[in-house]
Amino acid sequence: MATTFWAWIVSALVIVLLAVVVPSRLGAQNVLRDARGRYSLSRVQVMVWTVVLLSLISGMAFGRFAAGQVDVAGFQIPSQVLWLLGIAVGSGVVSAAVKVAKSTSRPDSVAAYPRGKERGRLWEMLTVEEGASAGRSIDLAKFQNFVITVLLVLLYVAQAVAALRAVNNPAGIAGLPAFSDAFLVLLGVSHAGYLLGKIPSPAGIPEGGTMSERLASVTSEPDVAKVVPEVRTT
Repeated sequence: MATTFWAWIVSALVIVLLAVVVPSRLGAQNVLRDARGRYSLSRVQVMVWTVVLLSLISGMAFGRFAAGQVDVAGFQIPSQVLWLLGIAVGSGVVSAAVKVAKSTSRPDSVAAYPRGKERGRLWEMLTVEEGASAGRSIDLAKFQNFVITVLLVLLYVAQAVAALRAVNNPAGIAGLPAFSDAFLVLLGVSHAGYLLGKIPSPAGIPEGGTMSERLASVTSEPDVAKVVPEVRTT
């Protein structure tokens, strides 16, 4: 089973490399930042579950291949796992839609970094996004969602490790470990609270930059007339 475990770890590192490290090296914004240039909790969650599940699938498939199985993908993905991924992705989509609506309707109250000058640390994904306390106060809805997600990720990884250890031959792997229905409900309730926490619109102007300034930095590109060579009439 060592082959399966190593393939799982290597696959996870490759996914992280392609999604986070490579864009940064190429001068692009990595996937963990949203359209405001800030670290996004929903993006981090989708990324974490994607890394855990896809790398596990890759590791199990490679383990079956190394064991001489022809049908390397001949294992099941439980419906609970699909629902889990659906909750994470769906929450991310709704969160992004709410952000777009608020960035459009009240850009002066939304915290953001000027384009090309993104900064901030990963922990800012747990802070308030709007108003005078943006970036400084912890958002309770985000905090509970983050803690529950970390707990469930650790539990699922531990469950996957135990399930793989219980099989002597990778060819005997029947499928990904199932996710408890109770934990699935807990995750759904946590994400619902996280999304409801985005409804209030705190007043005030954030320190460190607003969405208005970010949009202004986009429109303040060099004038086309200064870039296009002057055309002289004959």
